[in-house]
Amino acid sequence: MEMETKSTTEELLELAEQAREEGDIEKAIGFYSQAAEAGETDGMCQIGMLYQYGEGVEQSYDKAIEWYQKILEAGDTDGWFLLGTVYEDLEDYDKAVECYENQIEGGGSCQYFAFWGLAKAYQYGLGKEEDFPLALDYYHRAAGHGVVQAMVALGEMYFNGQGVAEDYDIANYWFEKALAADAEQPEALGHLGMAYYYGWGKAADLDKAREYLEKAVEAGEENVMFVLGRVYYDQEDYENAWRYFQKAAVDGNEAQEEAEDRLGDMYRFGEGVKKDLVKAVEWYKKGAEHGSEWAMCSLGYMLEHGEGVEVNEKLAAHWTLEAAKRGNTVAMFNMGADYEQAAGVEQDYVAAMAWYIRAAEAGDEDAMYKIGDLYYFGNGVEKDYSLAKEWYEKAIMAGNETPLMPLGTIYYYRQDYEKAMEFYLKAAVDGNRHQHIAEARIGDLYMEGTGVEQDLSKTVEWYKKSAGHGYAFAMKVLGDLYAEGNGVKKDIVKAKEWYEKALEAGVDEEEAMKIKMKVDSFD
Repeated sequence: MEMETKSTTEELLELAEQAREEGDIEKAIGFYSQAAEAGETDGMCQIGMLYQYGEGVEQSYDKAIEWYQKILEAGDTDGWFLLGTVYEDLEDYDKAVECYENQIEGGGSCQYFAFWGLAKAYQYGLGKEEDFPLALDYYHRAAGHGVVQAMVALGEMYFNGQGVAEDYDIANYWFEKALAADAEQPEALGHLGMAYYYGWGKAADLDKAREYLEKAVEAGEENVMFVLGRVYYDQEDYENAWRYFQKAAVDGNEAQEEAEDRLGDMYRFGEGVKKDLVKAVEWYKKGAEHGSEWAMCSLGYMLEHGEGVEVNEKLAAHWTLEAAKRGNTVAMFNMGADYEQAAGVEQDYVAAMAWYIRAAEAGDEDAMYKIGDLYYFGNGVEKDYSLAKEWYEKAIMAGNETPLMPLGTIYYYRQDYEKAMEFYLKAAVDGNRHQHIAEARIGDLYMEGTGVEQDLSKTVEWYKKSAGHGYAFAMKVLGDLYAEGNGVKKDIVKAKEWYEKALEAGVDEEEAMKIKMKVDSFD
Protein backbone atom coordinates (compact mmCIF):
# COMPACT_ATOMS: atom_id res chain seq x y z
CA MET A 1 0.00 0.00 0.00
CA GLU A 2 1.14 3.52 -0.79
CA MET A 3 1.11 4.67 2.84
CA GLU A 4 3.12 1.67 4.00
CA THR A 5 5.81 1.97 1.31
CA LYS A 6 6.42 5.53 2.38
CA SER A 7 6.80 4.57 6.08
CA THR A 8 10.21 4.67 7.69
CA THR A 9 11.87 1.36 8.48
CA GLU A 10 11.27 2.03 12.15
CA GLU A 11 7.55 2.36 11.53
CA LEU A 12 7.59 -0.79 9.42
CA LEU A 13 9.18 -2.73 12.22
CA GLU A 14 6.58 -1.39 14.66
CA LEU A 15 3.78 -2.44 12.31
CA ALA A 16 5.39 -5.88 11.96
CA GLU A 17 5.57 -6.32 15.73
CA GLN A 18 1.95 -5.27 16.08
CA ALA A 19 0.85 -7.81 13.48
CA ARG A 20 2.98 -10.46 15.17
CA GLU A 21 1.32 -9.79 18.53
CA GLU A 22 -2.07 -10.12 16.83
CA GLY A 23 -1.01 -13.48 15.43
CA ASP A 24 -0.95 -12.37 11.81
CA ILE A 25 2.50 -13.70 10.93
CA GLU A 26 1.97 -13.38 7.16
CA LYS A 27 1.29 -9.66 7.55
CA ALA A 28 4.25 -9.33 9.94
CA ILE A 29 6.57 -10.95 7.38
CA GLY A 30 5.27 -8.47 4.80
CA PHE A 31 6.29 -5.50 6.95
CA TYR A 32 9.62 -7.12 7.91
CA SER A 33 10.32 -7.75 4.20
CA GLN A 34 9.68 -4.11 3.34
CA ALA A 35 12.04 -3.05 6.10
CA ALA A 36 14.61 -5.56 4.82
CA GLU A 37 14.33 -4.24 1.26
CA ALA A 38 15.05 -0.81 2.70
CA GLY A 39 18.29 -2.22 4.16
CA GLU A 40 17.06 -2.76 7.72
CA THR A 41 18.90 -5.87 8.95
CA ASP A 42 16.61 -6.21 11.94
CA GLY A 43 13.80 -7.06 9.53
CA MET A 44 16.00 -9.77 7.99
CA CYS A 45 16.83 -11.05 11.47
CA GLN A 46 13.19 -11.29 12.54
CA ILE A 47 12.13 -13.18 9.41
CA GLY A 48 15.03 -15.56 9.87
CA MET A 49 14.01 -16.20 13.48
CA LEU A 50 10.40 -16.86 12.47
CA TYR A 51 11.60 -19.60 10.13
CA GLN A 52 14.25 -20.88 12.54
CA TYR A 53 11.74 -21.46 15.34
CA GLY A 54 8.67 -22.12 13.17
CA GLU A 55 6.63 -19.27 14.62
CA GLY A 56 3.48 -19.01 12.53
CA VAL A 57 5.26 -20.54 9.54
CA GLU A 58 6.59 -23.97 8.68
CA GLN A 59 9.99 -24.31 10.29
CA SER A 60 12.77 -24.04 7.75
CA TYR A 61 16.43 -23.86 8.70
CA ASP A 62 17.32 -23.31 5.04
CA LYS A 63 15.20 -20.16 4.86
CA ALA A 64 16.58 -18.99 8.23
CA ILE A 65 20.13 -19.41 6.90
CA GLU A 66 19.16 -17.56 3.73
CA TRP A 67 17.90 -14.55 5.68
CA TYR A 68 20.85 -14.53 8.10
CA GLN A 69 23.26 -14.57 5.16
CA LYS A 70 21.49 -11.50 3.78
CA ILE A 71 22.42 -9.75 7.04
CA LEU A 72 26.09 -10.53 6.36
CA GLU A 73 25.73 -9.37 2.73
CA ALA A 74 24.38 -6.10 4.09
CA GLY A 75 27.63 -5.69 6.03
CA ASP A 76 26.28 -6.53 9.47
CA THR A 77 28.55 -9.04 11.24
CA ASP A 78 25.77 -10.02 13.67
CA GLY A 79 24.63 -12.45 11.01
CA TRP A 80 27.49 -14.73 12.08
CA PHE A 81 26.07 -15.32 15.54
CA LEU A 82 22.60 -15.94 14.15
CA LEU A 83 23.98 -18.43 11.64
CA GLY A 84 25.85 -20.12 14.48
CA THR A 85 22.60 -20.68 16.39
CA VAL A 86 21.02 -22.35 13.34
CA TYR A 87 24.00 -24.68 12.88
CA GLU A 88 23.87 -25.44 16.60
CA ASP A 89 20.20 -26.40 16.20
CA LEU A 90 21.23 -28.62 13.29
CA GLU A 91 23.95 -30.16 15.50
CA ASP A 92 26.61 -29.09 13.01
CA TYR A 93 28.83 -27.87 15.82
CA ASP A 94 31.96 -27.33 13.69
CA LYS A 95 30.10 -24.79 11.54
CA ALA A 96 28.47 -23.25 14.61
CA VAL A 97 31.88 -22.70 16.23
CA GLU A 98 33.26 -21.24 12.98
CA CYS A 99 30.37 -18.75 12.88
CA TYR A 100 30.85 -17.75 16.53
CA GLU A 101 34.57 -17.20 15.97
CA ASN A 102 33.84 -15.08 12.89
CA GLN A 103 31.39 -13.03 14.97
CA ILE A 104 34.02 -12.42 17.66
CA GLU A 105 36.60 -11.44 15.05
CA GLY A 106 34.17 -9.09 13.32
CA GLY A 107 32.87 -7.48 16.51
CA GLY A 108 29.30 -6.22 16.37
CA SER A 109 26.52 -6.14 18.94
CA CYS A 110 26.32 -9.96 19.09
CA GLN A 111 30.02 -10.39 19.83
CA TYR A 112 29.47 -11.34 23.47
CA PHE A 113 26.62 -13.64 22.60
CA ALA A 114 29.16 -15.40 20.42
CA PHE A 115 31.43 -15.72 23.47
CA TRP A 116 28.48 -17.47 25.15
CA GLY A 117 28.15 -19.79 22.14
CA LEU A 118 31.86 -20.67 22.24
CA ALA A 119 31.70 -21.20 25.99
CA LYS A 120 29.02 -23.87 25.46
CA ALA A 121 31.21 -25.52 22.81
CA TYR A 122 34.10 -25.79 25.28
CA GLN A 123 31.88 -26.84 28.18
CA TYR A 124 30.19 -29.71 26.36
CA GLY A 125 32.90 -30.57 23.82
CA LEU A 126 30.75 -29.60 20.83
CA GLY A 127 32.92 -28.49 17.92
CA LYS A 128 35.78 -27.97 20.37
CA GLU A 129 37.61 -30.23 22.77
CA GLU A 130 36.06 -30.09 26.24
CA ASP A 131 37.90 -27.41 28.19
CA PHE A 132 36.24 -26.11 31.38
CA PRO A 133 38.74 -23.29 32.09
CA LEU A 134 38.16 -21.87 28.60
CA ALA A 135 34.41 -22.33 28.99
CA LEU A 136 34.51 -20.37 32.24
CA ASP A 137 36.65 -17.66 30.62
CA TYR A 138 34.22 -17.18 27.74
CA TYR A 139 31.18 -17.32 30.03
CA HIS A 140 32.74 -14.62 32.23
CA ARG A 141 33.43 -12.41 29.19
CA ALA A 142 29.85 -12.81 28.01
CA ALA A 143 28.35 -12.33 31.48
CA GLY A 144 30.49 -9.24 32.05
CA HIS A 145 28.80 -7.66 29.05
CA GLY A 146 25.26 -8.47 30.12
CA VAL A 147 24.58 -11.83 28.44
CA VAL A 148 22.03 -13.29 30.86
CA GLN A 149 22.34 -16.84 29.49
CA ALA A 150 26.04 -16.79 30.36
CA MET A 151 25.27 -15.70 33.92
CA VAL A 152 22.88 -18.63 34.28
CA ALA A 153 25.46 -21.01 32.80
CA LEU A 154 28.07 -19.81 35.31
CA GLY A 155 25.61 -20.35 38.12
CA GLU A 156 24.97 -23.89 36.92
CA MET A 157 28.68 -24.69 36.64
CA TYR A 158 29.30 -23.59 40.23
CA PHE A 159 26.11 -25.33 41.35
CA ASN A 160 27.18 -28.65 39.76
CA GLY A 161 30.88 -28.26 40.51
CA GLN A 162 31.68 -28.63 36.82
CA GLY A 163 35.24 -27.50 36.16
CA VAL A 164 35.18 -25.58 39.45
CA ALA A 165 34.68 -26.42 43.10
CA GLU A 166 31.00 -26.76 43.94
CA ASP A 167 29.94 -23.50 45.55
CA TYR A 168 26.28 -22.69 46.13
CA ASP A 169 27.05 -19.14 47.25
CA ILE A 170 28.78 -18.27 43.97
CA ALA A 171 26.10 -20.13 42.01
CA ASN A 172 23.37 -18.08 43.72
CA TYR A 173 25.35 -14.88 43.05
CA TRP A 174 25.20 -15.54 39.31
CA PHE A 175 21.54 -16.54 39.36
CA GLU A 176 20.74 -13.31 41.20
CA LYS A 177 22.82 -11.34 38.67
CA ALA A 178 20.79 -12.95 35.89
CA LEU A 179 17.53 -11.93 37.57
CA ALA A 180 18.80 -8.39 38.07
CA ALA A 181 19.26 -8.24 34.28
CA ASP A 182 16.06 -10.14 33.48
CA ALA A 183 13.52 -10.51 36.29
CA GLU A 184 11.70 -13.27 34.40
CA GLN A 185 14.70 -15.47 33.59
CA PRO A 186 13.13 -18.94 34.15
CA GLU A 187 16.23 -21.03 34.93
CA ALA A 188 17.56 -18.50 37.45
CA LEU A 189 14.17 -18.27 39.14
CA GLY A 190 13.97 -22.05 39.30
CA HIS A 191 17.46 -22.46 40.76
CA LEU A 192 16.91 -19.83 43.44
CA GLY A 193 13.56 -21.39 44.32
CA MET A 194 15.27 -24.74 44.82
CA ALA A 195 18.07 -23.05 46.78
CA TYR A 196 15.49 -21.76 49.26
CA TYR A 197 13.73 -25.13 49.36
CA TYR A 198 16.78 -27.36 49.86
CA GLY A 199 18.92 -24.82 51.71
CA TRP A 200 21.55 -24.66 48.97
CA GLY A 201 23.55 -21.58 49.98
CA LYS A 202 20.38 -20.05 51.44
CA ALA A 203 18.53 -20.49 54.71
CA ALA A 204 15.68 -22.88 53.92
CA ASP A 205 12.51 -20.83 53.50
CA LEU A 206 9.36 -22.44 52.09
CA ASP A 207 7.63 -19.11 51.43
CA LYS A 208 10.55 -17.73 49.41
CA ALA A 209 10.96 -21.06 47.64
CA ARG A 210 7.31 -20.96 46.61
CA GLU A 211 7.61 -17.33 45.45
CA TYR A 212 10.57 -18.03 43.15
CA LEU A 213 9.25 -21.36 41.90
CA GLU A 214 5.83 -19.93 41.05
CA LYS A 215 7.52 -17.18 39.04
CA ALA A 216 9.72 -19.76 37.33
CA VAL A 217 6.67 -21.80 36.28
CA GLU A 218 4.93 -18.64 35.03
CA ALA A 219 8.08 -17.90 32.99
CA GLY A 220 7.89 -21.35 31.38
CA GLU A 221 10.28 -23.42 33.53
CA GLU A 222 8.26 -26.64 33.67
CA ASN A 223 10.97 -28.78 35.25
CA VAL A 224 10.52 -27.12 38.66
CA MET A 225 6.81 -27.95 38.94
CA PHE A 226 7.57 -31.07 40.96
CA VAL A 227 9.63 -29.11 43.50
CA LEU A 228 6.85 -26.53 43.71
CA GLY A 229 4.50 -29.42 44.43
CA ARG A 230 6.81 -30.51 47.24
CA VAL A 231 6.78 -27.00 48.71
CA TYR A 232 2.99 -27.05 48.80
CA TYR A 233 3.07 -30.59 50.23
CA ASP A 234 5.41 -29.52 53.03
CA GLN A 235 3.09 -26.59 53.76
CA GLU A 236 0.22 -29.13 53.93
CA ASP A 237 -1.51 -27.53 50.97
CA TYR A 238 -2.20 -30.94 49.46
CA GLU A 239 -4.61 -29.67 46.83
CA ASN A 240 -1.93 -27.52 45.16
CA ALA A 241 0.69 -30.20 45.77
CA TRP A 242 -1.46 -32.71 43.91
CA ARG A 243 -2.04 -30.17 41.10
CA TYR A 244 1.67 -29.58 40.48
CA PHE A 245 2.58 -33.24 40.82
CA GLN A 246 -0.03 -33.89 38.11
CA LYS A 247 1.57 -31.23 35.88
CA ALA A 248 5.03 -32.71 36.42
CA ALA A 249 3.89 -36.28 35.72
CA VAL A 250 4.06 -35.87 31.94
CA ASP A 251 6.44 -37.15 29.29
CA GLY A 252 9.51 -34.96 28.96
CA ASN A 253 9.45 -33.50 32.45
CA GLU A 254 12.71 -34.16 34.29
CA ALA A 255 10.82 -35.12 37.46
CA GLN A 256 8.15 -37.26 35.80
CA GLU A 257 9.03 -40.44 37.72
CA GLU A 258 9.21 -38.64 41.07
CA ALA A 259 5.87 -36.96 40.42
CA GLU A 260 4.28 -40.31 39.62
CA ASP A 261 5.71 -41.69 42.87
CA ARG A 262 4.20 -38.84 44.88
CA LEU A 263 0.81 -39.17 43.24
CA GLY A 264 0.87 -42.88 44.05
CA ASP A 265 1.71 -42.06 47.67
CA MET A 266 -1.04 -39.44 47.93
CA TYR A 267 -3.70 -41.85 46.69
CA ARG A 268 -2.31 -44.70 48.77
CA PHE A 269 -2.40 -42.76 52.04
CA GLY A 270 -5.26 -40.37 51.26
CA GLU A 271 -3.20 -37.19 51.47
CA GLY A 272 -5.15 -34.31 49.95
CA VAL A 273 -7.25 -36.73 47.91
CA LYS A 274 -9.68 -39.48 48.78
CA LYS A 275 -7.75 -42.65 49.57
CA ASP A 276 -7.85 -44.81 46.45
CA LEU A 277 -5.59 -47.85 46.31
CA VAL A 278 -6.58 -48.63 42.72
CA LYS A 279 -5.37 -45.20 41.57
CA ALA A 280 -2.26 -45.59 43.73
CA VAL A 281 -1.45 -48.81 41.86
CA GLU A 282 -2.06 -47.05 38.52
CA TRP A 283 0.43 -44.28 39.36
CA TYR A 284 3.01 -46.69 40.78
CA LYS A 285 2.71 -48.77 37.62
CA LYS A 286 3.43 -45.69 35.49
CA GLY A 287 6.39 -44.79 37.67
CA ALA A 288 7.71 -48.36 37.60
CA GLU A 289 7.48 -48.50 33.82
CA HIS A 290 9.43 -45.23 33.67
CA GLY A 291 12.20 -46.68 35.86
CA SER A 292 11.33 -45.41 39.34
CA GLU A 293 12.81 -47.61 42.09
CA TRP A 294 10.30 -46.40 44.66
CA ALA A 295 7.36 -47.09 42.36
CA MET A 296 8.68 -50.58 41.61
CA CYS A 297 9.13 -51.31 45.30
CA SER A 298 5.69 -49.92 46.23
CA LEU A 299 3.99 -51.74 43.37
CA GLY A 300 5.65 -54.98 44.43
CA TYR A 301 4.40 -54.54 47.99
CA MET A 302 0.83 -53.79 46.90
CA LEU A 303 0.78 -56.78 44.54
CA GLU A 304 2.07 -59.04 47.28
CA HIS A 305 -0.49 -57.84 49.84
CA GLY A 306 -3.45 -57.32 47.50
CA GLU A 307 -3.75 -53.58 48.07
CA GLY A 308 -5.76 -52.04 45.23
CA VAL A 309 -5.05 -55.07 43.06
CA GLU A 310 -5.41 -58.86 43.16
CA VAL A 311 -2.61 -60.67 44.95
CA ASN A 312 0.09 -61.70 42.49
CA GLU A 313 3.19 -62.79 44.38
CA LYS A 314 5.13 -63.69 41.25
CA LEU A 315 4.61 -60.25 39.66
CA ALA A 316 5.23 -58.64 43.04
CA ALA A 317 8.60 -60.40 43.26
CA HIS A 318 9.41 -59.26 39.70
CA TRP A 319 8.93 -55.56 40.51
CA THR A 320 10.63 -55.88 43.88
CA LEU A 321 13.63 -57.51 42.22
CA GLU A 322 13.80 -54.73 39.60
CA ALA A 323 13.87 -52.12 42.35
CA ALA A 324 16.44 -54.10 44.35
CA LYS A 325 18.74 -54.44 41.34
CA ARG A 326 18.64 -50.65 40.99
CA GLY A 327 19.82 -50.22 44.57
CA ASN A 328 16.57 -49.58 46.46
CA THR A 329 17.32 -50.60 50.04
CA VAL A 330 13.71 -51.36 50.99
CA ALA A 331 13.39 -53.58 47.94
CA MET A 332 16.61 -55.41 48.84
CA PHE A 333 15.14 -56.20 52.25
CA ASN A 334 11.83 -57.24 50.71
CA MET A 335 13.60 -59.59 48.29
CA GLY A 336 15.32 -61.18 51.26
CA ALA A 337 11.92 -61.63 52.90
CA ASP A 338 10.45 -63.05 49.67
CA TYR A 339 13.16 -65.69 49.45
CA GLU A 340 12.89 -66.47 53.15
CA GLN A 341 9.11 -66.83 53.05
CA ALA A 342 8.79 -68.28 49.50
CA ALA A 343 6.63 -65.33 48.38
CA GLY A 344 6.57 -65.33 44.57
CA VAL A 345 9.88 -67.19 44.43
CA GLU A 346 11.09 -70.58 45.60
CA GLN A 347 12.25 -70.56 49.20
CA ASP A 348 16.00 -70.03 49.24
CA TYR A 349 17.64 -69.05 52.52
CA VAL A 350 21.00 -68.50 50.82
CA ALA A 351 19.45 -65.96 48.43
CA ALA A 352 17.56 -64.42 51.37
CA MET A 353 20.84 -64.00 53.26
CA ALA A 354 22.50 -62.42 50.19
CA TRP A 355 19.76 -59.80 49.82
CA TYR A 356 19.62 -59.11 53.54
CA ILE A 357 23.38 -58.54 53.55
CA ARG A 358 23.12 -56.08 50.64
CA ALA A 359 20.36 -54.20 52.46
CA ALA A 360 22.32 -54.24 55.73
CA GLU A 361 25.42 -52.87 53.99
CA ALA A 362 23.19 -50.03 52.76
CA GLY A 363 22.23 -49.33 56.38
CA ASP A 364 18.93 -51.19 56.70
CA GLU A 365 18.54 -52.06 60.40
CA ASP A 366 15.70 -54.53 59.75
CA ALA A 367 18.00 -56.49 57.45
CA MET A 368 20.62 -56.65 60.22
CA TYR A 369 17.99 -58.12 62.52
CA LYS A 370 16.89 -60.69 59.92
CA ILE A 371 20.50 -61.81 59.34
CA GLY A 372 20.71 -62.36 63.08
CA ASP A 373 17.55 -64.47 62.88
CA LEU A 374 18.97 -66.64 60.09
CA TYR A 375 22.03 -67.42 62.23
CA TYR A 376 19.86 -67.82 65.35
CA PHE A 377 17.61 -70.44 63.75
CA GLY A 378 20.23 -71.89 61.39
CA ASN A 379 18.23 -71.18 58.24
CA GLY A 380 20.49 -71.43 55.17
CA VAL A 381 23.56 -71.24 57.39
CA GLU A 382 24.95 -73.22 60.28
CA LYS A 383 23.31 -72.15 63.54
CA ASP A 384 25.69 -69.70 65.18
CA TYR A 385 24.62 -67.74 68.25
CA SER A 386 27.82 -65.68 68.22
CA LEU A 387 27.11 -64.36 64.72
CA ALA A 388 23.43 -63.96 65.58
CA LYS A 389 24.44 -61.88 68.62
CA GLU A 390 26.78 -59.78 66.48
CA TRP A 391 24.05 -58.94 63.95
CA TYR A 392 21.42 -58.35 66.62
CA GLU A 393 23.76 -55.88 68.31
CA LYS A 394 24.36 -54.11 65.00
CA ALA A 395 20.62 -53.77 64.49
CA ILE A 396 20.14 -52.43 68.03
CA MET A 397 22.98 -49.93 67.56
CA ALA A 398 21.27 -48.78 64.34
CA GLY A 399 18.06 -48.13 66.29
CA ASN A 400 16.08 -51.36 65.83
CA GLU A 401 14.92 -52.71 69.20
CA THR A 402 13.23 -55.82 67.80
CA PRO A 403 16.28 -58.06 68.51
CA LEU A 404 16.34 -57.20 72.23
CA MET A 405 14.32 -60.29 73.18
CA PRO A 406 16.22 -62.86 71.06
CA LEU A 407 19.49 -61.31 72.22
CA GLY A 408 18.31 -61.84 75.79
CA THR A 409 17.62 -65.49 74.94
CA ILE A 410 21.16 -65.93 73.62
CA TYR A 411 22.45 -64.69 76.99
CA TYR A 412 20.01 -67.08 78.66
CA TYR A 413 21.47 -70.03 76.73
CA ARG A 414 24.92 -68.85 77.80
CA GLN A 415 23.63 -68.91 81.40
CA ASP A 416 24.25 -65.19 81.79
CA TYR A 417 20.83 -64.73 83.40
CA GLU A 418 21.38 -61.19 84.62
CA LYS A 419 22.14 -60.05 81.06
CA ALA A 420 19.19 -62.04 79.80
CA MET A 421 16.90 -60.25 82.29
CA GLU A 422 18.40 -56.89 81.27
CA PHE A 423 17.48 -57.43 77.62
CA TYR A 424 14.09 -59.00 78.36
CA LEU A 425 13.16 -55.95 80.42
CA LYS A 426 14.25 -53.64 77.58
CA ALA A 427 12.10 -55.63 75.16
CA ALA A 428 9.05 -55.74 77.46
CA VAL A 429 7.84 -52.30 76.45
CA ASP A 430 4.96 -51.09 74.28
CA GLY A 431 5.88 -51.06 70.61
CA ASN A 432 8.44 -53.83 70.72
CA ARG A 433 7.48 -56.64 68.35
CA HIS A 434 8.48 -59.29 70.90
CA GLN A 435 7.01 -57.57 73.97
CA HIS A 436 4.65 -60.47 74.76
CA ILE A 437 7.43 -63.07 74.53
CA ALA A 438 9.85 -60.98 76.62
CA GLU A 439 7.21 -60.66 79.35
CA ALA A 440 6.80 -64.44 79.39
CA ARG A 441 10.58 -64.91 79.54
CA ILE A 442 10.76 -62.62 82.55
CA GLY A 443 8.08 -64.77 84.12
CA ASP A 444 10.23 -67.82 83.40
CA LEU A 445 13.24 -66.29 85.17
CA TYR A 446 11.19 -65.50 88.29
CA MET A 447 9.74 -69.02 88.20
CA GLU A 448 13.19 -70.63 87.89
CA GLY A 449 14.96 -68.19 90.18
CA THR A 450 17.70 -67.72 87.59
CA GLY A 451 19.36 -64.32 87.60
CA VAL A 452 16.80 -63.16 90.17
CA GLU A 453 15.39 -64.47 93.41
CA GLN A 454 12.57 -66.93 92.77
CA ASP A 455 9.23 -65.17 93.10
CA LEU A 456 6.10 -66.99 91.86
CA SER A 457 3.87 -63.99 92.46
CA LYS A 458 6.00 -62.01 90.02
CA THR A 459 5.89 -64.98 87.66
CA VAL A 460 2.13 -64.73 87.62
CA GLU A 461 2.28 -60.94 87.24
CA TRP A 462 4.52 -61.12 84.16
CA TYR A 463 2.60 -63.98 82.57
CA LYS A 464 -0.61 -62.00 82.95
CA LYS A 465 1.05 -59.07 81.19
CA SER A 466 2.11 -61.41 78.39
CA ALA A 467 -1.35 -62.98 78.17
CA GLY A 468 -2.87 -59.50 78.07
CA HIS A 469 -0.84 -58.91 74.93
CA GLY A 470 -2.28 -62.00 73.27
CA TYR A 471 0.43 -64.63 73.90
CA ALA A 472 -1.28 -68.03 73.88
CA PHE A 473 1.66 -69.77 75.58
CA ALA A 474 1.42 -67.39 78.56
CA MET A 475 -2.31 -68.14 78.85
CA LYS A 476 -1.56 -71.88 78.89
CA VAL A 477 1.08 -71.43 81.64
CA LEU A 478 -1.37 -69.37 83.71
CA GLY A 479 -3.81 -72.27 83.38
CA ASP A 480 -1.11 -74.57 84.73
CA LEU A 481 -0.33 -72.23 87.64
CA TYR A 482 -3.97 -71.99 88.70
CA ALA A 483 -4.46 -75.74 88.23
CA GLU A 484 -1.43 -76.52 90.42
CA GLY A 485 -1.68 -73.59 92.84
CA ASN A 486 1.79 -72.21 92.05
CA GLY A 487 2.13 -68.54 92.96
CA VAL A 488 -1.65 -68.29 93.23
CA LYS A 489 -4.41 -70.02 95.15
CA LYS A 490 -5.43 -73.19 93.36
CA ASP A 491 -8.51 -72.43 91.32
CA ILE A 492 -9.81 -74.95 88.76
CA VAL A 493 -12.39 -72.53 87.37
CA LYS A 494 -9.73 -69.91 86.61
CA ALA A 495 -7.44 -72.63 85.26
CA LYS A 496 -10.16 -73.69 82.81
CA GLU A 497 -10.73 -70.04 81.83
CA TRP A 498 -7.05 -69.56 80.98
CA TYR A 499 -6.87 -72.86 79.11
CA GLU A 500 -9.88 -71.89 77.02
CA LYS A 501 -8.32 -68.51 76.27
CA ALA A 502 -5.13 -70.27 75.19
CA LEU A 503 -7.12 -72.49 72.81
CA GLU A 504 -8.91 -69.46 71.35
CA ALA A 505 -5.59 -67.61 70.96
CA GLY A 506 -4.20 -70.54 68.97
CA VAL A 507 -1.64 -72.71 70.77
CA ASP A 508 0.00 -75.38 68.65
CA GLU A 509 -1.70 -78.76 68.12
CA GLU A 510 0.38 -80.64 70.67
CA GLU A 511 -0.31 -78.11 73.43
CA ALA A 512 -3.98 -77.95 72.44
CA MET A 513 -4.32 -81.71 72.95
CA LYS A 514 -2.64 -81.50 76.37
CA ILE A 515 -4.93 -78.63 77.39
CA LYS A 516 -8.07 -80.52 76.33
CA MET A 517 -6.93 -83.54 78.28
CA LYS A 518 -6.42 -81.41 81.41
CA VAL A 519 -9.79 -79.70 81.02
CA ASP A 520 -11.46 -83.09 80.57
CA SER A 521 -9.75 -84.35 83.72
CA PHE A 522 -11.29 -81.47 85.70
CA ASP A 523 -14.75 -82.66 84.73
